[in-house]
Amino acid sequence: MFKKIAGLFLAATLMISSAAISVSAAEVDTDSAVAAEGSSEVGAEGSSEVGAEGSSEVGAEGSSEVGAEGSSEVGAGNEIYFDVKSSGWGNIKTIYCHIWKADGTGTSEGKDWPAWQGKAEKCKYDASKGIATYDLSQTGHKFSKSDGKIYCVIFSANTGMQTYNAIMSGNCIGDTLYCTGNKLENPEDSAKTAIEASWRNNSDCGAERKITSTGKVIGNAFPEGQTDVTMMATYLIQYYEDPAKTDLTADLMKELNLTAEEVMGAVNDKLAATANKDADKISKAVADILAKATGGNAEDIKKNAKTPSQGGTTNNTTSTVKSGQETTIFIVFGSLMLAAAGVMFLTRKKREE
Repeated sequence: MFKKIAGLFLAATLMISSAAISVSAAEVDTDSAVAAEGSSEVGAEGSSEVGAEGSSEVGAEGSSEVGAEGSSEVGAGNEIYFDVKSSGWGNIKTIYCHIWKADGTGTSEGKDWPAWQGKAEKCKYDASKGIATYDLSQTGHKFSKSDGKIYCVIFSANTGMQTYNAIMSGNCIGDTLYCTGNKLENPEDSAKTAIEASWRNNSDCGAERKITSTGKVIGNAFPEGQTDVTMMATYLIQYYEDPAKTDLTADLMKELNLTAEEVMGAVNDKLAATANKDADKISKAVADILAKATGGNAEDIKKNAKTPSQGGTTNNTTSTVKSGQETTIFIVFGSLMLAAAGVMFLTRKKREE
């Protein structure tokens, strides 16, 4: 009888230990899945953010989608409009439309976009209605309604008037751009102003969001793959050797609610994607700027940089897996102690009998 009871205790112990190991394995698998998910998200986001966005979208959409849809879209409803009259532009003879891909890549034909105010950018202008019409096929690029927010547009006139950069997606085809009346600080030259323009039926597109040279945030629309984090990274890479501009970092970080680690990660990603020959120099300088702006330590900021390709810091993943292993050890050890106590109790009881 004693042997049977002892055997039951040992069997129960083995069952508990096996269950604990299974739970631990499941936790590790879950962590691996999360890590893989973060990596895949960045693979799409990070690469589209710098340079690859153009090749992937033009390659996939420019050839396959336009091949299927382009024949019906190009030349038929393939126009955008500019409301000259409501924008208040006078003495107009000629209106031009300058359009390009936000990531700087060429057209779907692998060519450069039309030159500023060249023949290919000339619009049809109906002075009686005050509406300028631009046929997108003049660019030599195949547009699709399914295109994301990957384009920038500027309308300009022979008088020198021009709009500020407006983000455009495929949904904007057939829509009308107009000036809102707001004047923005020119991102590159604070002594100049830029005229804000919006789409009538696509509020998610509009003035491109940027940080000006004086540290002001203008615009409300990002091209695909861009965020406040990447915008801040671009600013620091552009002005890392200009103290007058980098001294504005602390206020910008607070306004945009950013952390030094996520901005550092975006900086590293951009430098790697563009194979910048001064990457080490710039990375070190930006880390020092972020440390000064946030009161942190430059080396810690570089070490804990949250790049999109990591989906966060490596330390977080490691600690999660370690925690699962420790839990398993605790359960197995506890089970063995419980079994040993049970056997000792039964042994003592048998001797008393």
